[in-house]
Amino acid sequence: MENGAVIRRRLDLLIRLIDTTTGLAVSSQSVVFKKDGKVLPVRQKGEGNYIFIDIGRENSFMELSAYGYDPQVITLDYETLDPNLPSIDVFLIPSENTPQVRSLTGKVRGLTSVEAVQLGKPVCSISEFEPKDNRMTLFLPNKRMNMEDGHYGLLHEEKGYEHFVVKEQRSPVSVILTEPLAEEFAVNSPIAQVVFGHVDEKGNYTLRVLDTAEHPKYLVRFTTADGDRYKVYDFGSDPPVEVKN
Repeated sequence: MENGAVIRRRLDLLIRLIDTTTGLAVSSQSVVFKKDGKVLPVRQKGEGNYIFIDIGRENSFMELSAYGYDPQVITLDYETLDPNLPSIDVFLIPSENTPQVRSLTGKVRGLTSVEAVQLGKPVCSISEFEPKDNRMTLFLPNKRMNMEDGHYGLLHEEKGYEHFVVKEQRSPVSVILTEPLAEEFAVNSPIAQVVFGHVDEKGNYTLRVLDTAEHPKYLVRFTTADGDRYKVYDFGSDPPVEVKN
């Protein structure tokens, strides 16, 4: 009997691409991933999922370009990823010439991240939270909406919000969070989708949102080493203007 060779291949990375303005997966044949200047072979599996086989698990940087979106550099730090299934969510920002988007740009010294939630247009509101199993019960959810793996903000009026991630959706009115809520909340406080922006090493930032005729106000969170700072912007004008209390 001849000995047969066993060929084993390893999944080294799963990247999920998400349009930050809509929260929807980005599936496109035009997505290109590069490492050390070389195009990486990639397999597309399901909506927005891109799989890399046998590329190695060294910490490095990966360049990403996708038609209609700003290019991005992805930091690969395998010490922070699941060794069984290393995966990263990448939130793509539509390019500035994309129709129906508005841009907020600027510079803040020491800025590490910028994100926002839309005011006046929640996806649902909170009924209660059970810390024992990180279960949140919802009021008035969109029953057709899948919140799983989504990033959301639980608003504290227009003063701030707590960013949380949904691990699992048990039913239209029940979701499990990846982490317990850390802040106090009022019952029926609105929950809105988080929109991510981009910050470079010098503190220059870009945040783009969908240009909608109604509810153009967004609560923007600027994060530095000193903590979070919130500002309300009216994206109904171009460029957006800060709304003073």
